[in-house]
Amino acid sequence: MSYPHFVAIDASSWEEEAHPIAIAWSMTDGQIKTTLIQPDDGWDDWDYALEDIHGISRDTLYQRGETTWSVIRELENDLEQSYLLADDPERVEELLNRIYESCSRDLSLEVGNHTEEIRNRAALAEATEQLFHQHLTCDERVLVMLQLWVSEHGYQTPAEDADERNKRDDDDEDSEEEQDY
Repeated sequence: MSYPHFVAIDASSWEEEAHPIAIAWSMTDGQIKTTLIQPDDGWDDWDYALEDIHGISRDTLYQRGETTWSVIRELENDLEQSYLLADDPERVEELLNRIYESCSRDLSLEVGNHTEEIRNRAALAEATEQLFHQHLTCDERVLVMLQLWVSEHGYQTPAEDADERNKRDDDDEDSEEEQDY
């Protein structure tokens, strides 16, 4: 089972000069990675009102964020293909460009819309409501896109697979206990 790569990025503001502060992406096994991004020199834009939504302060980014070089290295290492699906492709591409430009590199990834393969309009409407009206963090948005894709293609997410295995294991243990009596 190979899942497509989904990506979402949280930004410092809604302004044109915004910079990325956190990024999340899914890997082909369905696992999701996320990291904070340390502001590069000259990335001064900040909307304090957004801190209530994403819960990240500038101090946190400087203390716990990864450098843009580290982000690029880890992202490219995890990707098995250079095509990513995003909830807001234009904005994601713009923010990815800022990351790459800070390292004097050209963006080597292509970004498409996560709805490309979705035919179930009801599920798409529900996911769109979550993605654009519930102020989700980047990792939560990647999870919503992954779940939408999984439901469209009849698969389960890795977390759902693990839950199902745990339930089967619990049921097996219960059956064994009943046989002991």
